[in-house]
Amino acid sequence: MVALDKDAFYLDLGQKVRAVREERKLTQEALASLLGITRTSVTNIEKGRQKMFLHTFLEIAQGLSVSPDVLMPSMQYSSSLEDALKEQLNQKELNWVQEAMNEIQRD
Repeated sequence: MVALDKDAFYLDLGQKVRAVREERKLTQEALASLLGITRTSVTNIEKGRQKMFLHTFLEIAQGLSVSPDVLMPSMQYSSSLEDALKEQLNQKELNWVQEAMNEIQRD
């Protein structure tokens, strides 16, 4: 079984939120006000320290006027996932998975 590195996930998410917020020339206070949360919560989200529900993630994207996929962290799959897939899929299926993963990374 492959585990997601949650700390890296939320750190990457937070960095993307901060980058878009700064690009939009919003302060943490302004974003917090839009979302109905505290500035401290925005700080903690940007630093990857605060986990969130899906609806909060979607509200952040809406508050920043971006599609949620813009904020989604890059998903890195470990070799153990690749090994597990090789054990369960035939070559044609493996090729399809690889092409799909490459497509996701390009987007």
